Formats: sequence, C-alpha cells, structure tokens
Amino acid sequence: MKTYLAIAATIAILALLPVFGANPYTLHIYSLIGIYAIVAMGLNLVFGYAGQISLGHAAYFAVGAYVSALTTIDLGLPFWIGLLFAGIVAFILGYIVGTPSLKLEGSYLGMATIGFGEIVKMTLVNWEVVTRGPTGISRIPHPALFGYSFNTPTAKYYLVLVIGALAFLVYWNLVRSHFGSRFVAVRDSPKATAAMGIDLQRTKVLAFAISTTFAGIGGSLYAHLNRYIAPDAFGLGESINLLIMTVIGGMGTLTGPLVGAVIVVYLRETLTMLKDYNMLIYGLLLMVLMIFVPRGLVGTAALFWRRS
Repeated sequence: MKTYLAIAATIAILALLPVFGANPYTLHIYSLIGIYAIVAMGLNLVFGYAGQISLGHAAYFAVGAYVSALTTIDLGLPFWIGLLFAGIVAFILGYIVGTPSLKLEGSYLGMATIGFGEIVKMTLVNWEVVTRGPTGISRIPHPALFGYSFNTPTAKYYLVLVIGALAFLVYWNLVRSHFGSRFVAVRDSPKATAAMGIDLQRTKVLAFAISTTFAGIGGSLYAHLNRYIAPDAFGLGESINLLIMTVIGGMGTLTGPLVGAVIVVYLRETLTMLKDYNMLIYGLLLMVLMIFVPRGLVGTAALFWRRS
C-alpha cells in the first residue's frame, strides 16, 4: 500500500509541474526525460535484471520513431496506431535479433549489438525511398487521440506523463512477477537456473524483446514530440547515453532508470556548449561512478538506508 501511495503521490506531483508556471522549453525537457525514462526502463530489464549487455539499443529507439512517423505520414493512420505499430515492430525485431545474438556472452554480445545498431543506422541513411535518407523526416504530425491534438508543450507533456506512468506500471509488475525472478536468476546463477529447468536462451530473448518494445514506444513519442527525426540522432553515442542512464541510476533497481534519465538529459542540455566533449565528460562521470558508487545512485542510497 505504501508503494502504491508513493507512486500515486509522485504522479500527482509531476502532473502539477505545468501549473507552477513551467515555460515551453522546460516542459519540452521534462517530456524528453519521460521518453528516455521509458527507454531506460526497458534497457534496465535486459541489462540490469537479466544481465545481458546491449550497446545498440538506439537502433530500436530509431525503429520505433521511423515506424510511427511513416505510419502517420505515408499511411495516414492515427498516432495511436503508429505508437502500437512501433512497439510491435520493435518487439518482433528484438526477438529476431536476440535469438542468435544472445547465444553470445560478454564482449562478443556487446559487439553484436553494436553491429546491429550500425546496420540500422546505415539502412536509415541509404534507404532513401522510405526513410528520406540523411535529411530525415520532417513535419511529423502532432500526436492526436479521439480528435484531440496534442499540439502544445503542455499537452505533449501530459501525454508523455500518462504513457510513461503506464509503462512504469508494466515495468514494475514485470519486475515483481515470476518473469522478473527468472531474469534475476539468469543474471545471478545461470547454471543453477538451467538445473531448475528454466530455458536460459528463451528467458534472455524474452527480456531482450520486452526491452526493445519499451524502446520502440519511446521512439514513437520522440518522433511526434520533436516532429523531426534523422539517422544521426540514433547512433552509437545515443546507445551509450541510454546505457549510462541505467548505470548512473542503478542497474537492477526499480527507479534507477528514472533517476538516470533525469541526470543525463539535464547534463546533455546543460553541456550543449561543450558538445564535442560530451562523450568525454560522460565517460569520466561513468568511470567515477563505477569506482565510487558501483551500485548507482539509487542502489547506493537503498544500501545506505538499510544499514542506517
């Protein structure tokens, strides 16, 4: 009951943020944080809970963005259909790619996911008939639902908040369900898990496919929030950003991805003037945190709370 009350209180506070006079730019940043939190939650399922590294998650983020944009522009279908298609296509692609890739481990798995990310990026650049090539897709329609157009920063913020809250409830229940227990078992003791009759490969692939679904949904929201997407926004650097969100917040913790998304998005916006040094700063920050706060901010805070 306390957990439910805490979640409800947090959502209520977030719902009141626009009331306190947030300007359009600030609301845009809040919306970006919500979108990246959705993607980071999915990545945390496969990386933090199932223990499988993914260095190409931006590829599924891109797939969701392009599928949703093309569904609404070329096919003229409503936004919610594009959102649904983005999640489904990302899930199918994650399942197909994860089936052979997750037979690998460690650095080999990392290289395989990087390779797929680069394949997706090159496809977006060269398949100009569909993706519009390097110039990207512009004039993506505003999200609309039941005739109401989310065409203002405040409306888009509330849309992201609602979808983000639903995504968190799904993520929370997955972690607490027997699926979450299997993910953790695969991460902590693969041999013991296999001895208990749990299919390791199927569990890994399921975690990976679910995580790519979150990325696809986040990509759909990203496309309709910015109304412009291009291949350069979904490279290896973006995959590293997503991974950093998970690590900074706390791998295998419930609220770690949310904290990580807040920190990374704010850092990225604050350090815009130092764009050429972003990856250096992120790398140093990640190194410092891994040395001094290996459990991430949320994991370390929880450990300190239990000991006090």
